[in-house]
Amino acid sequence: MKKLIWCLLFAGSIQMNAQVGINTTNPTATLHIVGTTIPGVAGGTTTLITNDFTTGSITSIAGTGNTCTVAPNIWNVSATSTSASCTTCTGNRAYIEYSASCNQNQMFKTAVFTPTTTAITIGFNYSYNDFTGNDDSFIVTLYNETTASVVATLVNLAGTDMLDATYTPTVATVVSGNNYSLRFTYTGIDDFGAAVDNILITQTTAAVPGTYTFRLQDGTQSDGRVMTSDANGNGYWKTPTIGGADAQTLSIVGNDISISNGNTITIPSGGSNTYTNGLTLTGSTVRLGGTLTQNTSINLDTYDLTFSSNNTATTPGEITFQGKDRIVMNTGFADNYINFGGYASLDIDDGTTFTDTGNTSFTKDFVAGFYGGLTGGNAISTGSIEYIVDGTAELFTKYSFSPLTDNSGTCGTSNHRWNSVYSTNGTINTSDANLKKEIKPLNYGITELMKLKPVTYKWKNNKIGDTTIPENLQENKIGFLAQDLLKVVPEVVKTHDWRVTDEKKPNTFHYVKNENLGVMYSDIVPITVKAIQEQQSQIEALKKEIEELKALVKKQIK
Repeated sequence: MKKLIWCLLFAGSIQMNAQVGINTTNPTATLHIVGTTIPGVAGGTTTLITNDFTTGSITSIAGTGNTCTVAPNIWNVSATSTSASCTTCTGNRAYIEYSASCNQNQMFKTAVFTPTTTAITIGFNYSYNDFTGNDDSFIVTLYNETTASVVATLVNLAGTDMLDATYTPTVATVVSGNNYSLRFTYTGIDDFGAAVDNILITQTTAAVPGTYTFRLQDGTQSDGRVMTSDANGNGYWKTPTIGGADAQTLSIVGNDISISNGNTITIPSGGSNTYTNGLTLTGSTVRLGGTLTQNTSINLDTYDLTFSSNNTATTPGEITFQGKDRIVMNTGFADNYINFGGYASLDIDDGTTFTDTGNTSFTKDFVAGFYGGLTGGNAISTGSIEYIVDGTAELFTKYSFSPLTDNSGTCGTSNHRWNSVYSTNGTINTSDANLKKEIKPLNYGITELMKLKPVTYKWKNNKIGDTTIPENLQENKIGFLAQDLLKVVPEVVKTHDWRVTDEKKPNTFHYVKNENLGVMYSDIVPITVKAIQEQQSQIEALKKEIEELKALVKKQIK
């Protein structure tokens, strides 16, 4: 019995002092655990692509048949896009503008992304302004870069406007691990442009539980806690705290950087200095405003240089170029236009509307003004319309003033008339026989001329600008009533005009009825000449008859 007890005690002693291994047959510690820890994945939605074009630029890739190589005929990044407005876009957006000078076939694509799931969600804002026909288009595709193939066509517009649209977030099927991109392709032949913004592509993954080598669950465990012990070696989980003897504090005093419980680092003083080309340093602040010490140029390369102001301020800061004795140019950020020559006198008119022939309303939205001073000066603004104001109510041109395109425009309209036109040698109407066809003798003459009703009259609304002419100074005029002439000689009455009614289509004219009838008085001259000729023929015939009667009388007397 004693021998058995000693054997059991000896075996127990060996067991108590042995090394124990879990998942290993060769433990090297008292407790040796071998395994692989794979943390769990919470799952949820992750972003693959997000692009609101806040900064930077994009690459525009020309397609087959493209003849456009420069802005604005390629895809660009800016805060505005005039041809294809996009109110759903915010701030900068990718855009391509209208062009009448080349064939636009341009594409840009997003950065390549690699889904880890088989489904992704795609959303973006866009706007497309079509001209006409099916030769223009705006197409958005999901493209597999790995297989070089189109996965899905998300937007396909040809011959159809789609302004201020949102591509509702939509799920697309993809292959996990393949590379993808979104491609935005614009084909325009005199088309009006497109814009893209707020691209967002996401994927959703399911939660995956983890597998762990070691697990100690005593009721004090929690996310982010660490294992610690008390003075007696009792272990438990505890939230870590920062502090104690190892805590360090970084501080800056004057020109010294100090680390608590450590060393002190001394840095050079910033001081107050003026650097080359207008830079000043005071303390840690660098500003523009010093004196230039050498010629300066800025190479933009492929980057944008933007001047902006506080768009929420009542009077935002401006940029001014001061000349020798007056302002050469200054911005008008509050009114969204630039003034050349100082402050133009068009602020009061900006944003107002007027009605043209055919009751079409136009809003004055100026983008640039030119101003020459108060005395004998002028103000010119360009924008939605071109507007000219002169300080002395006179505009001068030294020699000719001609339309850009032959026989395509008019001077004034039926309800926007000139008061008087002065000339030394009169007006000249082109009358070259080489330019005329279907030439026939005039059928009008003395008969029609005798039906005309010449009248005297005064104008009802006799004003010049804002000045009403007093009754005693109003002139008596002579002429015809257009309604009377319309019954006798309708060819001399102007009832309609060919007009451009859409600024986006400057070469497309429409036959528009005039609000007020007009008379082409010079066209009455041929009728008068024909009547005189008829009268002269009658006179000659009468003279001949008189001579014959005189001869007969003389003969009878003899």
